[in-house]
Amino acid sequence: MIILRQERDIEWLPIPNEISLILDHNLPPTELITSALALAFHGQDILMTDLHARGWDIPGGHREVGETPEETLHREVLEETGATLHHVQLLGYQRIRILAPCPHHYRYPYPESYQALYLAIIADMPSFIATAESRKRALFSPAEAVTLRWVQQNRDMYDAALQKIAELNVF
Repeated sequence: MIILRQERDIEWLPIPNEISLILDHNLPPTELITSALALAFHGQDILMTDLHARGWDIPGGHREVGETPEETLHREVLEETGATLHHVQLLGYQRIRILAPCPHHYRYPYPESYQALYLAIIADMPSFIATAESRKRALFSPAEAVTLRWVQQNRDMYDAALQKIAELNVF
């Protein structure tokens, strides 16, 4: 386990809070994983989805009852981009800790929850039709990816994913 970054008091969570971005090949406790996200590649190009709510982002989303994190990953990537994945492996996770009493409206595991981050290779990417959640999808080269907000905010995780892709020699 390698902690890449820690931040405090992220505005979209109950404050005070702490978020840690962690590289790890071991999955955290499954019952505490709320979502799964993909750093999915075709060669060195990363797949991004243009979400109505957040703009360009990595595909992924919340787990449904009874789903494994990996099942969530495949479903969410398909829904948001139309792509299917293979060679899926855990890259790490984001650990979220709420440091205040549990708010009555908080719907996630308390005081700690996780968002699993997977590395994947794109198996197929048929035509894409916009949805209520996602406007479009695109592949971004490393030079283009570094201009995107998600990559800028998570450069350490993106760089770790690129390094792992190079090690897998899947070009």
